[in-house]
Amino acid sequence: MKNLKTFALVLLASVVGLMVALRFSGLPDVAVWRTDKLLEILANLAAAVGFVITARRAPGTDRRWRVLLAVAAVFRLAFCVSYFWVDLSGGSLRAALSSAPAIFTASTLLTLAAVLVLARRNGPTPRRSSSRDRLLFWLDGLIVTSSAVVLSWVTALQPVLMDHERVLSPAILISRPIEFLVLLVILMALSRKRQEERQIAMLLVCMGFFAQICGSWGLGYLIPKGVPFETVRFLADITFVCAGVFYALTPWVPVRSRDSGPRRKAGLADHMHFVAPYLPVLATLMFIGLSTAVGARLSAGETYVELGVVAIVLVRQFVTMVDNERLVRRLWDHQRRLRYQAYHDALTGLPNRIAFREQLERLLAHPGTEPAVLFVDLDDFKMINDRHGHAVGDRVLAGIAARLRAVVRPPDLVARLGGDEFGVILVEPGPRSRDIGAKLLAELSKPYSVDGVEHTVRASVGVASAADAREVEGTADAADQLLRLADSAMYLAKNRGKGTLAVHMAT
Repeated sequence: MKNLKTFALVLLASVVGLMVALRFSGLPDVAVWRTDKLLEILANLAAAVGFVITARRAPGTDRRWRVLLAVAAVFRLAFCVSYFWVDLSGGSLRAALSSAPAIFTASTLLTLAAVLVLARRNGPTPRRSSSRDRLLFWLDGLIVTSSAVVLSWVTALQPVLMDHERVLSPAILISRPIEFLVLLVILMALSRKRQEERQIAMLLVCMGFFAQICGSWGLGYLIPKGVPFETVRFLADITFVCAGVFYALTPWVPVRSRDSGPRRKAGLADHMHFVAPYLPVLATLMFIGLSTAVGARLSAGETYVELGVVAIVLVRQFVTMVDNERLVRRLWDHQRRLRYQAYHDALTGLPNRIAFREQLERLLAHPGTEPAVLFVDLDDFKMINDRHGHAVGDRVLAGIAARLRAVVRPPDLVARLGGDEFGVILVEPGPRSRDIGAKLLAELSKPYSVDGVEHTVRASVGVASAADAREVEGTADAADQLLRLADSAMYLAKNRGKGTLAVHMAT
């Protein structure tokens, strides 16, 4: 896919560069125009052949949209060949142009049918839209509709009404709205294709059709403005040739199935749902820019309508900014919840082993801080789970956590280390480590009432200080040493008969 993108960019740049070079080469205008028309014929021929070849190998839906676009390419190719032949034979180009609206309308309708086939959704039904989605939908619709009014006026109604010499065919009044309708359907379909299997093909069809109608609309808009015909024809030929190149690349885009492996990296096509509503606005601004560049003047009505479109776009962007702010706030809240869940025990709400260890490491790394650790292990707690069930055991654990919180006050920390084990960090223990341990034993030994039944829980507590951990020789860091010493003191308390307190004493 990366090679295809590179090839497409190089091909487009080469073709446009060649056309511009010929334009300013000093060759006769007729020779330049015929060369441009040959390029357009070759591009449409390549598109028709590509769609036919790939359609023969493609199954089902992929074959149908390729066949439809092949027929559309044949229509455009037939018109280009006939128009080129009339020029070579010295016939009337105006008569040849009179058939353009009908031929291009047929090609447009075939493109519409192909887009509808491409946009068929295979998979689960999309979620129901929210009020925010509906608001953005109506704002996008208003943007597109306003641009449609401007484009229809400047490229169809006004040129035909002001064309007293009848250079333009009145059939444009029919073809222009049809072209805009198809563009609207393409944009709506493209905006829903995010990361789906035919998305790149849809994007190329959109770009090809957009280039095609820009050339068509440019002819209808610039000629009545008095722009020299050769200049208008040159600009239109560039867009027509680019459209043919886009169509010629479309059949060779690999089509992914939904289960064809890992999702590819997001690219331009994945962000087109953000850009799609603004493409008609871009087209309108392009025509206004071209008209002012060649010296044409805008009417007051055109100026006011376009200012209205800009105002709607600003409102739409404001809604998007508010929505993005809300999304960022929700993301921030979600991150805070995830962090809380990562560092806290779900049952008791106490910090977990990870939070306990990190707090201990921070204290030990701070010079002059000598924390102490109390390791609390419930004695024979398994009997409560076995006799009364885990639901009762969980409620007892919640009660134990509440009593530990009541005894241990900030900045000291109490945490559930897992199962029936708890830990306490005393930031500045001094001589109070033993007193706090004794108070914990006294509080935990009181009965716990669950559904009218009292449960008695005893605990063994081991106490160790940072000074003791630093005096122990070994390769483990201070945190590991301190935890190991507190754990050893707790087992010493159990060996003394459970329900007691033991303090590690340095030897």
